[in-house]
Amino acid sequence: MKSDTKKIPKQKRELLNQLKGDNLGILLETIEVINSTNHVKSIVDESMEATRLVMKSEASSLMLLDSDTGELYVSLPTGPAKEDIKGKSIPKNRGIAGWVVENKKPYITNDAQSSEHFWGELADQFTTRNLICVPLIDRSNKVVGVIQALNRRKGEDFTPHDIPVFQALASHIAVAISRAQKIDHIEKRISEKDAMITEIHHRIKNNLQTVSALIEKELPAIEEEKAKEVMRSLYLRIRSMSRLHDLLCRKSLSDKVDMDVYLVELTNRLDEMMNKLHPEIQVKVNAGKVQIPSDKALLCGLILNELLLNIYKHAFVDQQEGAEIVIDLEQLDDEVVIRLADNGIGFSEMPDFNKKSSFGLWIVDVMLKKLKATMDLKSEGGSEFSIRFKVE
Repeated sequence: MKSDTKKIPKQKRELLNQLKGDNLGILLETIEVINSTNHVKSIVDESMEATRLVMKSEASSLMLLDSDTGELYVSLPTGPAKEDIKGKSIPKNRGIAGWVVENKKPYITNDAQSSEHFWGELADQFTTRNLICVPLIDRSNKVVGVIQALNRRKGEDFTPHDIPVFQALASHIAVAISRAQKIDHIEKRISEKDAMITEIHHRIKNNLQTVSALIEKELPAIEEEKAKEVMRSLYLRIRSMSRLHDLLCRKSLSDKVDMDVYLVELTNRLDEMMNKLHPEIQVKVNAGKVQIPSDKALLCGLILNELLLNIYKHAFVDQQEGAEIVIDLEQLDDEVVIRLADNGIGFSEMPDFNKKSSFGLWIVDVMLKKLKATMDLKSEGGSEFSIRFKVE
């Protein structure tokens, strides 16, 4: 039977001949690690140690290219002088590394001091005897840096046979670094946008608080009771919106609102306002841990605000003893359920939420449609509103 060796491309055949035993294992393990991480530091750290072991060198270094200045910066070197050269840079187009970047070709010298491209030592206590340097080229054929092994152990020379091995490692490192840099850039942009939107929420919150404070200040001066009631309702709606923006600021814009926290703070604020008129009414909140998107939380807040106002105004006879409002919040799989119940007089007739003469109930109807929620009503020993909606 004839061997299939000739069917293997020459470059791959040379690589397989070079990679035997431990070297192959080290290379494969390194490639697996750098392909599974998105952090530049981890990629460089694994690559440097693999370079030193596979190339049997005393030291190794990886230099990343600054696309703005063209300089090469040493990142996480290994070897006896690693602390002295870490973070140092090589000017544009200078030294062996600069030549490799400019020509996109590997470079070997076994007499570094006499090489015409050798720029000099980056550390006083380290002398470069020989080195091999290859470019890091990403999938778009762009050079992102170089990787080099310095001073082969036992006084041996680097040879052209070492190039395929080093290039195989370098190609995976380049792709991994390029991927990690793109992810870092995206995360930075997201962080900047989050900070900007958080600032917007903060300003909206402050503006809403200013408006509500002005309304609160003017309320005592309003003599006509109907006008005062309208302004009081408007004040509570604005406070509900302001509270949500405040929660979003404090959570650094996760776009998820702890509905249990929002619900408690919302009812406390409304109770403070209405307690002056109905001190006998007690409000209880039974809320499990539920997180929902901020847009849905705002709709829930406006709905509950209107329903609670309606209960405060109509559910109880004057100074009813034991008057109570109970709010339950829970999540069942992908569905959130909010129940709002009182032990008042119940409905004389079921309310018509489409009736535009009742502005508060009309708001509830509009918000329910936006939330894509259903609401069931009961009137047995009081009134009960049960709201259900899906959470993605």
